[in-house]
Parts: sequence; C-alpha cells; structure tokens
Amino acid sequence: MKITQVSGVVYRQQFKPGGPTPKFAGEGRNTFETLLVKVETDEGIVGWGEAFPHRVWPAVKSLLESLIAPVCIGADASDIPALMKRLIYHVHGVGRAGPVMYALSGLDIALWDILGKSKSLPIYQLLGGKPCAKLPAYASLLKYNDTDIVVRTCKEALDRGYSELKIHETGRAEITAAAQVLRRHNGGSLMVDVNAPWTPSEALSAVAPLRELGLKWIEEPVWPPEDFEAARQISLAGVPVAIGENVLTPSDFARLIDSRSVDYVQPSVTKIGGISIARDIIAAANAANVAVAPHSAYFGPGLIATAHLAAAFGRAPMVERLYCDLTESPFGDWYEPVDGHLAVPQGPGLGIDPDPAILEKLRVA
Repeated sequence: MKITQVSGVVYRQQFKPGGPTPKFAGEGRNTFETLLVKVETDEGIVGWGEAFPHRVWPAVKSLLESLIAPVCIGADASDIPALMKRLIYHVHGVGRAGPVMYALSGLDIALWDILGKSKSLPIYQLLGGKPCAKLPAYASLLKYNDTDIVVRTCKEALDRGYSELKIHETGRAEITAAAQVLRRHNGGSLMVDVNAPWTPSEALSAVAPLRELGLKWIEEPVWPPEDFEAARQISLAGVPVAIGENVLTPSDFARLIDSRSVDYVQPSVTKIGGISIARDIIAAANAANVAVAPHSAYFGPGLIATAHLAAAFGRAPMVERLYCDLTESPFGDWYEPVDGHLAVPQGPGLGIDPDPAILEKLRVA
C-alpha cells in the first residue's frame, strides 16, 4: 500500500457565545485551530492525523507539505517504523523538536489510522490493549485570572459530571478557591498548570502555601521546563510535579524518566512524534513506575489518539479535555464526555473520520 499524497488541512472552531474570554498559551482566546494531516494511499484508504497547531500552524503546514510530503510519496504506508526513521534523518538539519516534529507527529498518527483501517482494528487494540469502552476524563479549564469566574466554571464542570479538574492559574486565591469548590462538591482531585512562570526559588515560595490543599500535581512550575532537578526540588517540597508537554525529544524523556525527578510525565502525541514515540515513552514510564498523564489540549485526531494510547497502556488512565464549549466539529460530538468519561472509538484505526461537509465549512487553510 503506497502513499500517494500528504497534505495539511486547517479548520477553526469558535467559542460558543455567552462566556468570558479566557487565556490559552498566554493570549486571549475565542477560537481554536486544528491542523489535520491527511494521508492518501493507492488502495483508497485515507488516514487522518493532527499536528500541534497553537499559534504556529502556518509553519507546521508549510514544513509538512514542502519538506516532509515529497519524501512520503511512494513509500509503504504500512511500514511506519521505516518511513519515520527515514524522515527523522531527512529533517534533522532543521531540528528534531518544534514545528517539524509537530508535522511528523501528525503524519505518524495518520499512518496508524491507515494501519488500523487496513487490519479492521481500532488503534488501541493494534497496540495490544484489551477491550475498553470509555476512559475517565478531567476538565482542563482555561485561564481566567478571576476568582469568581474560576469558582463558577469549576462548579459548572463538576455539575457536568467531571470529578477531577485542572486549572491554569498562578494566583493563590484562585487556586485555593478551586480547591474549596472540589472539597465541598465531592472531594475530587485538583491539578494546577502554571505554565513554567517561576525560577526555582520563586517556585518553592509559591508552592509552600499550596501543600495543605492536597493538589494531585502542579504542572510545569519552573522555568525553563527542562530543568528537571529544579522540578525534583518542588516535588520534594511536598507538592507532586507533572511535566512533559514541552519535553520534545525521546532522549530527554528517557532522561526525565530515569531521573525520577517528577511524579507524572506528560507526553503530547501531537508534539513528540506521534503514536509511535508516545507509545515507547509510556511503556518506559510504566516500566519505571512513573505515572503517566498525557497532554491532550486539542480536539481532533490528537485527542482521539491519546484516548487509544490511554486505553492500551494506561495504568490509571486519565484523558485531558480542554474545558470550553466550541461550535460544531468535523469529528462530531465524540469529544464531549458523558458523566466524566470519554468514549473510546471502536471503529478501525482512529475510529472516527471527519465529516467532509463540516470540515469544508470550518476550513481556513
């Protein structure tokens, strides 16, 4: 089965009206873009992947179509290791992390989609997973910098059936208020993602008063995020630490896991190299008894692929679902959890293909 075409498709979803304007990745948000990778074959099987898009999708799409796609034409779509190894060598002169790796991640996901379709199996079963219908999801709130909005949004998420929440706040008042909401509601877990704002000494000062809140983890507390020793010091200070969405090479993940510096590692399937690399990272973490909580701040095939990985390998699987209401999706309402759980698609490959009419309606590039 030979690859005949590789292309990128970008679509944009709007926030549904009526809510406050939050921040995501440091900027105000009222839309989300998704960059799909479409791989076509001479047997008519089409695979879909997702490359990490936030703020850089024009660069990722350009790299995909100008640097990566020409190498793929005529390659065997079913021999994923051979093609990905060839491509890693091909692109290493422009880096092995960042936009070029995002593009390769989307391609790898699409190839697994093709492989599953060719074998009539969902990806999680290709990976050796047992039958799994659904997975627990946690609501990953956006950033509001407003205690009242944080409290209101936490209550809303809990009322929708979530039992675990993550907030993207750095203020002690907002974090404490969210913890109190959970304590009053059901005693579920609270995670806090601060997006690497602090030096090691600032982080130690900031987390000290948070110990009494019993956080499940604090995410990326230190700048730069690859300062694993500083992350270890925060964990030793009494607040579990999670990092990984910005650990962007397999060797760095190996170093992180071997060091036992953090309590949770968080590979991002649309950043690190797709399903192939994420699978190996999760397996290595499991072998080292380091907990895994994948990063999945997206809504298309990247989120679906994360669900398959969690179903196949998760010891205590949790799927991150960005908590916001968006306009219609080409992938339907699959990504809407029910009673705090996300369905695992059971069809071949990813199990869900985009609706072409809705994709065309939302397409921007």
